[in-house]
Amino acid sequence: MGERPVRPRSPAQSAARRGRALLAAAAEVESGRQRFVEQVRRAHRCRISEAVTQVDGCIDTIVRWAGWADKLDLVLPVAAGGRRPPPLGVLAPEEFLGAARVLCSALAAGARCVVAHESAAVGALVDVVAAEFPAEAVTVVARDADTVRKLATTVTLLDARAAPGDWDAGLRLACAEAGTRVLPPLPAEHLADLDDLALVGPLFTGAVRPA
Repeated sequence: MGERPVRPRSPAQSAARRGRALLAAAAEVESGRQRFVEQVRRAHRCRISEAVTQVDGCIDTIVRWAGWADKLDLVLPVAAGGRRPPPLGVLAPEEFLGAARVLCSALAAGARCVVAHESAAVGALVDVVAAEFPAEAVTVVARDADTVRKLATTVTLLDARAAPGDWDAGLRLACAEAGTRVLPPLPAEHLADLDDLALVGPLFTGAVRPA
């Protein structure tokens, strides 16, 4: 008897795996809650109560995006048919909870992410989340000007919504020269006020179907 043909994995199965990976990441953050609280307190020089709020909010955020992973194609026309965001560069917010939201929304959508950050607490979070995904799903780079300008030539879309309004002119030029589409900076309060679908929808600019 011949071997059974291998059926391609469906988008729904792939989305379910992403959801499970995010749930596993949430469990890891929860198990290391005290360590994360201390990292946030030190990185952001805030009170323990504020750090606790950030970390608990982060866990809730990861769980929420785990729930969205297999539903985005049902509620976002740009995600229908298993389409995924193109290779994506993310200028992560320095604020811990904001970084969790930006990263997990991209991963729930199925994006391959290159994340640039400059906070030790955010770095620890990215490491924990990335460990639950395939190696190619998340790449971390330093958020210095030269590295980020090079990043612009390796991705199709750059999410700069968390960047300051006067973000690096050299980076803007590098994106223009490379033909990299950019989601431009938003005021912090506007970014925080975006609902989940408004946050993730623009990531599908130039969406592709996985091979």
